Parts: sequence; C-alpha cells; structure tokens
Amino acid sequence: MKNRHRSGARAVRRILAVAAAVAVVPLAACGGGDSAASSTTIASTTTPAKDRKPVTLQLWSSFTDQVAIDAFRPILERCQKDNPWLTIEYVAKDDMANAVAAAAEAGNLPDVIQADFAGGLAKLQASGVIQPLDDFARRDGFEWDQFTPGGQKLMRFDDQYWGLPLSLDTAALFVNEDVLGPEGLAAPTTFDELRTAAEKLVKRSPDGSIERIGWVPDVGDGSFVLPAGRLFGGRIFNDDGTKVVLADGDAWADSIRFQKEFFTQLGDPADVARFASSLGSYDSSENFFITGQVPLYTEASYFVTWPSRFGKGKPENWSVVPMPGPKGVADADKFALIASGNGFFVPTEPKAGDPEASWVAASCMATAAEQIAEFEVAQGNIPANIEALDLFEQAESTRIPEYKTFIDLARSPNPSVPDNAVIVETASDAIVELALKYRRGEIPDDQLESELSALQDRLQDELDLERGS
Repeated sequence: MKNRHRSGARAVRRILAVAAAVAVVPLAACGGGDSAASSTTIASTTTPAKDRKPVTLQLWSSFTDQVAIDAFRPILERCQKDNPWLTIEYVAKDDMANAVAAAAEAGNLPDVIQADFAGGLAKLQASGVIQPLDDFARRDGFEWDQFTPGGQKLMRFDDQYWGLPLSLDTAALFVNEDVLGPEGLAAPTTFDELRTAAEKLVKRSPDGSIERIGWVPDVGDGSFVLPAGRLFGGRIFNDDGTKVVLADGDAWADSIRFQKEFFTQLGDPADVARFASSLGSYDSSENFFITGQVPLYTEASYFVTWPSRFGKGKPENWSVVPMPGPKGVADADKFALIASGNGFFVPTEPKAGDPEASWVAASCMATAAEQIAEFEVAQGNIPANIEALDLFEQAESTRIPEYKTFIDLARSPNPSVPDNAVIVETASDAIVELALKYRRGEIPDDQLESELSALQDRLQDELDLERGS
C-alpha cells in the first residue's frame, strides 16, 4: 500500500505539472508517462509475449488537431513499452463515421478505431464493422467494473460490449453568478427554480428587443431536444433497438412542452432569432455565458476552461450544478446526463489480420490510467477509467473546482446515455423536427401526443424494413 501511495502521488504531481502547462498555454501537449506510476490492464493472449512476432497495428483516431495528437502519444508509448512486440501507428481521421463506412466497403479497415460512436452501436453491429469483445474479456478475466457505469453503458448494446470506453461527455448547468447574484437568485436545483430564474433574468432594451435571456434549451436549432427528452426519462428505442417507444408514456410530450415554455416567455420567435444572431463568437471573450447574455447554460465538461481561456477573469463568480430534472433536486447519485463518449473498437476484419493483437492494444489504451488522465487534462473530457478518473480529480478539482460536478456525474450509478438502433439518425432528426414545429406553433398543443404516436408508427415501419434488409 505504501508503494502504491507513493506511485499515486507521483502520478498526481505529473498530472498537475501538465495542468499547469495547460493553464499557461491552453491545451498544451502532454509528455510521456512513467510506467511505474500506474498499471494498465493488459489482456493476456493465447500466444505468450515471448513467442509473439512483431506486429504493427493501425489506429484510426478522431482526434485530428496536433495538440490532441501530441497529448495522445504517451498512451501509445506506454502500451508499446508494456508490449514490446507491438507497434501502434496513429492515423488521424476526420468524419470518422463516413471514413469507417468507406473503409468497410473497400475491405480496408484499420486494426483499432478510436471514436465517439454513442448511439451508433446498433448500426455498426448490423453492418458487421466491429466485433463484440465479450469473448476476449471472459477469456482474459478482464474486469469491466474498472470503468464508470456510464462508460460501460455507452459501450454496451444487445447484451454485449462493443468497445472499451475512453472518455465521457457529461452535461451540467453553468451558472454565471455575477448576473444571478444581483437579481437575488441562486443556482437552480429544480425545474421550478429554473423556470423562476429564467423568467426573472430576461432583460430587454427600451425598444423591447432582447438583451439577455435566463435559460433556453438551445438557441433555436433544437440541439437540446434529445438530451431534454432523456431528462424526463424519454427513450426512443427499447434496449435491443428493435422497437420504437417514444410515444409509450408521457416523457417526450412533457419534455417538448417544457422546452417550449422558455421560448414562449420570450415572445416573438423573430426577436429570439435576432438575439441569437447578435451573440459573439463562441470561442472568444464575447461568448454569451462570459458576457452574461445567457447566464444559465447547459454544456459539457470541456466548457469549464472557457472563463480562464477566453474570459480573462470573467465571470468572476460562476459555478456548475447538475442539470435539474422533473423529479426534484438535481443529484448525480440519482441521474447523470451523458451526451456522448469516446471509446476504442476492434474491427471484425482488422488490417493486420490479428484480432487478438487489436484487443491487446485497445484494452491497454483504455486502461493506461496515468496517461489517460494527462490526455484528458489537455482535452477537457472526463476519463471513463476509474483509476484515471481518480488521478484526474486530484489534479483538476484543485485547479478548476467546477470540474467536481462533472466528475460526480461521471461516477453516477444511474447514467442516461443515447439509445441505439439502426435508424437512430433518422429518428433523432424526426424528433427534433417535430419539437421545433411545436415550438413554432405549427403543431397545436392538443395534437402533440397524436403527432408523436404517428411518428412512432412511421419510425417502427422504417426500423422493421431496415432490420429486415
């Protein structure tokens, strides 16, 4: 225990050093790790390491900017050091979904894929692009509980694991207390408090145009329609992706009505559109949260760096709280909204023709705790590996205390993740379109349930057709 404690302390010091570099130069690259500081869960193989012939594997990664590539390199170096017979070649890929589809058609897939396939597992399963990892894991005694519940859930579909989680995008409510304080408002923890704050915070100029809003689900593009549905417990599909269930129960209707409330209180949609078009650049000191034009904002963990990176000390006072839900006070132990998450996947026909080597590489990269923690310090996402998350928390909760909310959400035993089905994109687009029509008044309130029911029937027909083909 004493040696482990010293190793853990050394790892935290290294990660704090990376965090300090990030604070001086945003998203600075990480260096390599000390392999004595933490352990990877290296999958055993049917071929002893001493008898393995050297193999070079190709990793396709969705991290394409040079800073991310440099920060990822220590993960590769660690796994190559632990497996001397293994060389991992990093290939950055834009538009990963289309790149994988084209490579599958051409019969030229890589050996490991790192990407965010949240909600897309059913499609990948149906197309035969990736393989389940359960047999490898059972054979090698690989323990899935070394990942957070949300990380596990993101990788699981149809009672099988299809990937190994790397990071989570947990969502929470950012609170600009410089704006709320003078209005006598505290960070909302319930829907009622959110409604009250949103209404009180609206500010208009003498000509009636909007200068400030409190909170809205999104700025009119429907980007929060699906996460808001999950706040209410809404599902699009059942667990195995064979049945559309969005009209079963009141969750989606209640969610869509809830979202409209916040636009209704702002009046003419044209005024809201003009306000949205007046907002400054997202990646700048003119960001609407920093300026206080939208003092309550739902976003993922990476945004905690915005006040320091772009705000230059503004807002002076701000916080992050779990997003309130319809069932009472926001509580990470009861519910966590996970927007998406990255993972490692093994193609059915890997390039080098060695699925076992691909599994060894993927399982090592997913459990290189110290190097993952350093990487996520640079990226701003939350590690899914629990040991990496512990290291990340020790480093980042000191530097940026607001990370604590996202870390707690990542540990939640009750995570909500996107549903999986072969028509998930079609269904998602259709639900967003329906919600936007309702917001604009194109769907009368007394017809909302019937519209959802009709949409469910149409999507079920499409799902049956797609699965049958």
